[in-house]
Amino acid sequence: MKTAMTLTVMVMLITLSIGAWAARFIRDTTVTNNPVVTDSATGLLWQGCAGGLSGDACATGTATMYTWKNALAYCESLNWGGYTDWRLPNKKELLSIVDDSRYNPARDMTAFPATPSSDFWSSSSNASSENSAWYVDFDYGSVYYYSKTDTYHARCVRGGL
Repeated sequence: MKTAMTLTVMVMLITLSIGAWAARFIRDTTVTNNPVVTDSATGLLWQGCAGGLSGDACATGTATMYTWKNALAYCESLNWGGYTDWRLPNKKELLSIVDDSRYNPARDMTAFPATPSSDFWSSSSNASSENSAWYVDFDYGSVYYYSKTDTYHARCVRGGL
């Protein structure tokens, strides 16, 4: 009896550990229309919808395209999910939410629904050219740089890597 009970407890603990590991991204829709996503691996808190979208499933609005400068300003002025200290993520942070096991889109579709399989600005300028900045392509999960005057999507973050 004691051995069976110990074995049951061990199986329950292993199951809980696997479940916790699998739930890297935790989507919170407590603030209506302003979902946020906690990344349990990095501690970052992400805007749950791409800029221009809202609603618990990000089904309201149209994903907006921004120049790099406008994407920075958008995040710095964002009031979302009860927070006002948002910023545009750096290249490392934005790459941290790419799901390398997927493509088209290369993201967790439950944590980040309705996200365009497209390019998203990072706050990181290209060191070899002050007129360009890095962006992440969420179609394939690649990173590139391009002119800061081009237009891409934005997703804001809180915290820091």
